[in-house]
Amino acid sequence: MKILRNYILKDFFSAFIFSLLIFSMVMLLGNLMKISDMVIRKGINILDALRIFSFFLPYLLGFTLPLAFLLGVLLAMGRLVADNEIVAIRVAGISLLKILRIFLLLGVVFSLFLFILNDKIIPHFHYRYRSQIKNIYSKNITALIEPGIFLENFRDHILYVADKEGNKLKNIFIYEVDEKEGVTKVTFAKRGEFIAEQNTIKMKLEEGFRDEVNTEKRKEFYRLNFKIFFMDIPIEEKKQVSVEKKPSDMRLDELKDKIQHLKSMGINPIELIAEFHKRISFSLSIITFILLGFGASLVVRHREKSINFGIAFFTAGIYYLLFILGETLIEHRMITPSLGMWLPNIIIGSLGGYLFYRNAYLR
Repeated sequence: MKILRNYILKDFFSAFIFSLLIFSMVMLLGNLMKISDMVIRKGINILDALRIFSFFLPYLLGFTLPLAFLLGVLLAMGRLVADNEIVAIRVAGISLLKILRIFLLLGVVFSLFLFILNDKIIPHFHYRYRSQIKNIYSKNITALIEPGIFLENFRDHILYVADKEGNKLKNIFIYEVDEKEGVTKVTFAKRGEFIAEQNTIKMKLEEGFRDEVNTEKRKEFYRLNFKIFFMDIPIEEKKQVSVEKKPSDMRLDELKDKIQHLKSMGINPIELIAEFHKRISFSLSIITFILLGFGASLVVRHREKSINFGIAFFTAGIYYLLFILGETLIEHRMITPSLGMWLPNIIIGSLGGYLFYRNAYLR
């Protein structure tokens, strides 16, 4: 049995590492596009962008590890079934349950690792990511200038632009606000460009107008039409920003304390309870995927990587859709948070168990 175990694990780990690298590369490329957008379009320093990117890595591992396990089981078992080695193993008196036990014991070890990842590491890096983003934007206001957003990060100005390409802007509105009088001046320009110098944004505006309200007679205003107009907008000076932790930033013990604290005040923190169960449920998704991968391999009976990749992606899609369904049902108070977050594991695990029982004992 030891020789057989080592033989199966050798096949599994080669497929698992291959799958982990493939899934990680796919997800990394997707996030690299976001990082490049930060640098090119939002003007964030490349070192800050790379630091933000590094905070994504544990989060990505939390997703790719269960998927790699699923594909590893599918490929390892698919080869055994396709080459009829599984028949020889059963003829030798070794049941499929003993082979499944090998994967389950390995799954328990990796589930503990994923539990630590979801409890300690991912929340910590998620919080650092949010803190970094908020502090970068507080220091680099030009990164915040995006189309369709009213920016209030200036001392007494509100800025709105319809379009932005680099440092060039289109359809610009600048509102000058007085605490007592409200909006006192409105400047509009069809085009413009800007540069940031110390605590000021220097703007060159083209083809527009500037309306100024008569503070004594609010119904009167003066209009100045211009072809070119230069304007300085002071930026609010902000120190290091303190960021409150969201549920996704908390460790499980912090979530538990927060839940108990809110319950003591008569508040039912359904979202926090759902987050607590989601962490544990997702950590055990490896066991769920092992059951499904093992059962599916007995049905599909194929060793082709493309087919098994398709099964893995389809299963992952169903699994995460069930998570979304669970969250929606919880949000509408239709089921309890615990049931909603364990729903994907219950359905996928039950399907895997059924496929295994049907093909291992009813044939």
